[in-house]
Amino acid sequence: MWYVIQVKAMHETAVVERCRSDVIIPGEDVFAMKSERMFKRHGEWSLIEEVSFQKYIFAVTEDTDDFRIRLRNVKELTKMLGVGDEVVPIRQDEEDLLRSLGGEEHVIRYSVGFVTGDRLIVTEGPLAGHEGEVKWIDRHQRLAGIETELMGQIVTIRLGCEVLKKLPEGRLMPTGTA
Repeated sequence: MWYVIQVKAMHETAVVERCRSDVIIPGEDVFAMKSERMFKRHGEWSLIEEVSFQKYIFAVTEDTDDFRIRLRNVKELTKMLGVGDEVVPIRQDEEDLLRSLGGEEHVIRYSVGFVTGDRLIVTEGPLAGHEGEVKWIDRHQRLAGIETELMGQIVTIRLGCEVLKKLPEGRLMPTGTA
């Protein structure tokens, strides 16, 4: 089961590394979900990875009580989230969505598609099949945002997504494709 751990912003990767070296035991994992996106610097676009959920990392464990005790070895803010005083995992549908987007590496790869009318059609990448969940597209920054519920709160996930073409209403394929 996946559990959410709150950490200090911009410390997600460092806390994951500390947990992997000082906290987890065989059969457990700690990770930060990441997203690939394009970043423009000095006029050049390059593919980068960034943390998808600032201030949050995930733990996979079967024994939360023991894990919480071991988590104290990390000398930074770490709080396993739950309901009241009880640590609870994320819902299965939330885990399934994150797994389908990030795969086993927990990295949401870059997606590519096109727009016809006001409809996004993803031809490559993990957003394929999740087009209906996309709430916004920023063609200039090459980003798309999906909203999902996580631990009872609506969160927006910024994903790398390039819209190659904007087609007239009704066209379902760009010119020159099968």
